Amino acid sequence: MSLFYRDLGLGQRKAIALHCSLAHSGAWRPVATCLRDDLKIRAFDLPSHGDSPDWSGAGDLLDATVEAMLPHLTEPVDLIGHSFGGVVCLRLALERPEMVRSLSLFEPVLMAIAREDGPEHAAWNRALMSEVMTLVQNGDPESAARTFMRVWGDGRKWADLPQDLREGSMRRIGFITASAPGIEDDISGIIPRLGQIKVPVVLMDGADSPPLMKVVQDGIAARIPGARRVTFAGQAHMGPITHAPQVAREIAATLAEAG
Repeated sequence: MSLFYRDLGLGQRKAIALHCSLAHSGAWRPVATCLRDDLKIRAFDLPSHGDSPDWSGAGDLLDATVEAMLPHLTEPVDLIGHSFGGVVCLRLALERPEMVRSLSLFEPVLMAIAREDGPEHAAWNRALMSEVMTLVQNGDPESAARTFMRVWGDGRKWADLPQDLREGSMRRIGFITASAPGIEDDISGIIPRLGQIKVPVVLMDGADSPPLMKVVQDGIAARIPGARRVTFAGQAHMGPITHAPQVAREIAATLAEAG
């Protein structure tokens, strides 16, 4: 699968950035603007997002996304990921460790961690995703997208979102349900391998995100030697977009740690 990308920033140091579900590569512009002199960020559209082709539905979605990204790891880069994009970054660091200098991740949604570290939070998430999946299966993508965005959006009400964002979320809501095997069940076995990651890592989350996110970020950080944890007051799941300067500062600190 050939994924669309855009290059952001003027720096000599190269990074790859992967956005959250239901967004697109342009979501990284605020962060890239803050780091424009330090990094040249190649931001990709995930499958079925932006100008990238739709996922075929064959096999596993996370596997297909990783396979589409691997050819782009031709030299050492810093990886920056948000939500589902953050999980892809973790997989890339495991599959091509020699090509990854650092990981800067904002709320990677490796929900399977909560099964071990916070079962009550995992149950909450399963109930939410079951509701979303039922709405999708019943042919009601608008209600499914509205239900999902109520929890994982930027805090705005569905009716207050731009029409193109509402319509795009409805078209892509099947991506959310299709990602479940990789992020809720960890069928590719990321969790047992997290200890293999040796590069500098920062796990960021927002204090206003669902409590599940703290469990997941703490769990990932505890399994990666030397991983750093940062929680931002007043932020939620869309922190890289709503509070780009703060997120960019932590990315810069991780770059410096990597040297």
